[in-house]
Amino acid sequence: MKTELRFAVAGRARFLSHLECVDVLLAAFRRAGMTVALSEGMRPKPVISLAAARAVGVASEDELATVRVVGDPAPEVVADRLKATLPNGIEIRSSRLSPGTPRVVSARYRVLVDAAPGVLDAGIAAFSAAGCAPVERRSPKGTKLVDVAQYASAIEVVDGGFEVEVAIVQEGTARPEEVARALTALTGAEITVRGITRTALRVGQQVAATDEGPEERDT
Repeated sequence: MKTELRFAVAGRARFLSHLECVDVLLAAFRRAGMTVALSEGMRPKPVISLAAARAVGVASEDELATVRVVGDPAPEVVADRLKATLPNGIEIRSSRLSPGTPRVVSARYRVLVDAAPGVLDAGIAAFSAAGCAPVERRSPKGTKLVDVAQYASAIEVVDGGFEVEVAIVQEGTARPEEVARALTALTGAEITVRGITRTALRVGQQVAATDEGPEERDT
């Protein structure tokens, strides 16, 4: 049986990459005297997975990991022992037995920005009325257009910025900084991002747990 962990990432820990965060968790398990199970197959790997990649520099109030621990200790025991070995900036919020493999369907972000008064309200109104909101996404593989309106919903002005929920589907997702760029394009006024925090992950129907084949760490 897997254990599902919810945890927060803050401070300097937010600069850990996705795989570095997995390595930090594995090291914490070792220091706590717990052994993470290995998958079957030709190349066994630790049975641990983060449900949704977190961009470097983004803080989080709600990360989700599943892990299979040898001996199946109770979830509360896993959480208590990890709390003593995790580095500053990573804090366990809850633990429970996992009914399956979590499938994240959306993520909510709080985006702090610098913008002139009224710009966010105008941008959100224009976004709601627009049929699409394309922005360029650059990567080492090239440049492509992403229609932010296809993924982003429930944009709300909050103190110091805005909150937004973005869908995570097989076709992709929108990044919170891309939402800010879309609002800039719609208003013509500069909106500068100065901080991003993922506040919640929403999980849909979970995939039944299985031991068939190797389980890979997320990339």
